[in-house]
Amino acid sequence: MLGTNMANDHLLLVSAELCDGRINLTWHDGFSACYHDISLRHSSGFPGAGRPAGPDGRFLRDKQSIEVVAAEISDSGELLLNWSDGRRSEHDADWLRDNAYVDGNHQIRQRVTTWDAVKINEQNSFNYSDLADNDEGLLSLSEHLLEFGVALLRNVPTDMNIVAKIGNKLGHVPANLYAESAGHPSICNVRVDPSITVATNMCHFLGPHTDTCWRQTLIGLLLMHCLRAHPEGGRSIVVDGFAVAHALREQDEGSFNLLAQAPLMFSSQVDNGDDWRVLGRVLSVAADGVLEGIRYNGNSIGQLQLPPGLVEPVYRALEQFEEILYDRDRWWQPQLQPGDLLILDNHRVLHGREAFDPSAGERHLQCCGVDRDDFHNRYRRLARKFESPGANIRLTAGVI
Repeated sequence: MLGTNMANDHLLLVSAELCDGRINLTWHDGFSACYHDISLRHSSGFPGAGRPAGPDGRFLRDKQSIEVVAAEISDSGELLLNWSDGRRSEHDADWLRDNAYVDGNHQIRQRVTTWDAVKINEQNSFNYSDLADNDEGLLSLSEHLLEFGVALLRNVPTDMNIVAKIGNKLGHVPANLYAESAGHPSICNVRVDPSITVATNMCHFLGPHTDTCWRQTLIGLLLMHCLRAHPEGGRSIVVDGFAVAHALREQDEGSFNLLAQAPLMFSSQVDNGDDWRVLGRVLSVAADGVLEGIRYNGNSIGQLQLPPGLVEPVYRALEQFEEILYDRDRWWQPQLQPGDLLILDNHRVLHGREAFDPSAGERHLQCCGVDRDDFHNRYRRLARKFESPGANIRLTAGVI
């Protein structure tokens, strides 16, 4: 044992031992983990991980030949390392714990709770006034979105274009492909408009889907602000894609795996000559089997370009997926009212709309997107500001 710290905080280090190019660390609560010299040398330039001289820009130059020659625990509970090249680095105990790579502890994943219509309806509303100029309220909303993938803001002012202002609180609002209909570079008007031949600007039934699945990178968050509600129809359809995918996995793991492996052509051709296409998978799954994202729009899937032996199995898998997706017991169907703003994780939650009669009244939403990486960045900044443990959790990657 080369160092000890007997502080009461269970997240402080109490010992560090060197053993054959590795460092064994133990925390006050008994948790222990082993780190390779090369791993700590590599990470020593990261914030919180260590503070040696500045990085040279090359990932592994000289790192494999440099070893730790001494290790100790500082009075404040940090790991102090002396290296064979004469450098010294300090490593934060919390960072080391969050980034331990022992089995089952490689960076805690964000909490993901799947839901059906009843469950989400009971716990999904936020009041706009509680987060308009309140970062703590914004953090609470962001944590809810990360866990459930959907949130409903109530009592939002019905000012034109305010949806982009709210979106920019959550992250960066990029330009919108259909912004010419709104007079704002980032906002799309969703209402019946015969001059725009896009499904959202019509009045027929619109099945559950993710937006822009024909692009390499999908919209991150989707915000839909109700300015005028139809008196009878046009009810929104909101479905937890993760719950659908998990149900498929339980029903037929082979079909789940096919949709996670088979590349499908997603495309969109519109009247102005735009021709969007991308090869993508319906289900994005991490190496450890954790579901990361959903890419799905039945109207955008093109002719399958697969080996002949996979064509029929993939069609069967898509049919099974749709059977679960179109189970209306899974559909949360809020009738948005003026001042309601629906926020969706577009990499997880699918949305659609019931048909309505435009002659019976107008339905008008304004929509914008938020970049997923910017949303995650904004969340981490808020989490650090309020010392939330979520600052260092592993966030769901989304569609990959």
